[in-house]
Amino acid sequence: MATGGGTQNALAGAPGAAPACKPLARVVLVTGKGGVGKTTVAAGLAVAAAAQGAGAVLVEFGDGLSGRRALGKRPRRVEHLALAPVQAVVRAATPLFHSRVLTGLVLGNFAMRPLVRAAPAVREMGMLEAVRQIAAAHPKRRIVVDMPAAGHCVAWLRLPQQAREAIDRGPLHEMCDRVVRELLSPGMVSIAVVTLPERLVLRETRELCRALRREVGLDIDRLVVNRMPAPLPEQALEEARELAGRGGDLGPDAAELARILEVRRATRAEALAALSEIMGHGAEPLVLLPLAAADPDAVTVAAWLQERGAA
Repeated sequence: MATGGGTQNALAGAPGAAPACKPLARVVLVTGKGGVGKTTVAAGLAVAAAAQGAGAVLVEFGDGLSGRRALGKRPRRVEHLALAPVQAVVRAATPLFHSRVLTGLVLGNFAMRPLVRAAPAVREMGMLEAVRQIAAAHPKRRIVVDMPAAGHCVAWLRLPQQAREAIDRGPLHEMCDRVVRELLSPGMVSIAVVTLPERLVLRETRELCRALRREVGLDIDRLVVNRMPAPLPEQALEEARELAGRGGDLGPDAAELARILEVRRATRAEALAALSEIMGHGAEPLVLLPLAAADPDAVTVAAWLQERGAA
């Protein structure tokens, strides 16, 4: 976890995360409010792990389009798995029936298909068990999971513990117990939360972090602040103002540059103030990723995360 001094260095504009960032677990669950760049950060973590030689699996739920878009031309040693909910349930239930064919027949018949689609708990439990199975099948790779956004993620991660307590014996109890022990326990999994340096988004992120600690019992291993305005080069604004004040042919262009730099400085100051006010100093292991002119790809994000000691 970041120390107070390390967090303050990050807020002051240091390019990296606090040096005390602890290593990530082999399974990393990435969540955050929608639209903050969660999938791109997840893909970046997978690419960074692959670059370190271990290989990685990026797990995404749904059609897999977001993950494919973030990965672009897929880097070597990164496997991308897109799990549809019904497929995940079949995968999770196969050990219960001791046969994938029998599982498919039972869950694929006309009476069971609507139940699987309509029961969120069945889908979510199946998807978590599918992630556990993927991790077990790839013991030397990092597994990075692009989780649902914000509050839905908390309810999802609470489910195995609640189900284990509600079902005191039998195959379903054993499945829930395996997920809790082998996937959702401290040391077995890392949580990465992605956010933006905006006051409202940060407030929601703060509540998400608290809920994950309080209701799921897991700490936040990385709080990735995406699209953080970079600090101005020293003296850049003063020099632009001075040049604008001289007039001449360059005067109007220098005045426009000074205006842009003033907006940029004010935007960064507002972002830093929001981080300090909402997140607090030393409360979260901050990792600041820069605001780029265009949406970065996973390889670029992986390089940023490695530079910051966060991968």
